[in-house]
Amino acid sequence: MRLNPDQVRQIRDCIRDSFGAGSRTWLFGSRTDDLRRGGDVDLYVEPEHSSLRAELKCKSRLKDLLDLDVDLIVRRSGHPQPIHQLAREKGVPL
Repeated sequence: MRLNPDQVRQIRDCIRDSFGAGSRTWLFGSRTDDLRRGGDVDLYVEPEHSSLRAELKCKSRLKDLLDLDVDLIVRRSGHPQPIHQLAREKGVPL
């Protein structure tokens, strides 16, 4: 995984603050491969609670904190997508 411990803490804190302490997060995509370089931060979140406003604020905050592009995928109740399953299966829980 190509995130340092401080970046992981920042992600966890932002997700908790935005979506609740019981939210679950996975890192997926290129940042899970130690042999690759660069790339954005792909995150999948199963939130305790969510709103579009919370999602936008969290994404913006993470981009500022990490100084990296962030793709934030938040599962909304009743709207499962194939990317959700892929992120859980191939991703790294944070």
